[in-house]
Amino acid sequence: MVGAWIGRDILFSPPLILAGMIGFIVCAFGNIVNDLKDIEIDKINNPKRPLASGQADKKIISIIAIFFFVISVLFSISLGILPLLLVVGVLVLLSLYAIYFKRTVWGNVIVALITGLTFIFGGIIVKNPACIFPFFFSFFIHFAREIVKDVIDIEGDRTMGVISLPIVMGRERACNLSALSLGIICILLPLPFILKTLNFTYMAIVLIGAYPMVIYTILRLLKKPPKDELMKLSNLIKISMVVGLIAMVV
Repeated sequence: MVGAWIGRDILFSPPLILAGMIGFIVCAFGNIVNDLKDIEIDKINNPKRPLASGQADKKIISIIAIFFFVISVLFSISLGILPLLLVVGVLVLLSLYAIYFKRTVWGNVIVALITGLTFIFGGIIVKNPACIFPFFFSFFIHFAREIVKDVIDIEGDRTMGVISLPIVMGRERACNLSALSLGIICILLPLPFILKTLNFTYMAIVLIGAYPMVIYTILRLLKKPPKDELMKLSNLIKISMVVGLIAMVV
């Protein structure tokens, strides 16, 4: 919705509503496939998750994932060739991420790219080129948060042979890279206002709501925070995302 509405009026149309449903389903598919592949790792890092704890049946969850894959493709056909190709491409990327990329240094880049493409999807539906702004915002902020999450999970990942960025670079350098990615966000945020895509309201919300949280997170990441604080910083990044989304459509 944000990819469609940024710089424009908030309007609903059947294709846009359908696109929103497809985005939801594709995201659900990605999360399910990811959890299915992470059962053994989650037994160490997140033992209370339904699959890791045995509360959810693996076979039933696998069937649900297949159902979501098929439904999202079928729904996308009516939106045209470009939206269909984008959805299929993201579904493939999500599958490859869970099966292979998650255990490599490319995992964070893939996640950041996929989340950014969600905004491109909305922009394509209504032919709104301004969707490129939230795409880049999303890419860098998700890249930063994914690194923080990998630093939190470094113990379990190392046990399972995952080659994440924090394992390759070291905890301190990974936190510095996350801070750098957030720093790029700080530089990019004024662009929609400078280029007159968005008005002063956007800039005011960003300055008052998003910047303080992002800058605070950057400063804390540079101070080698402990694991429990990293979890709080990860949530703070998530909150700043919500503020940014609101700013782009108000």
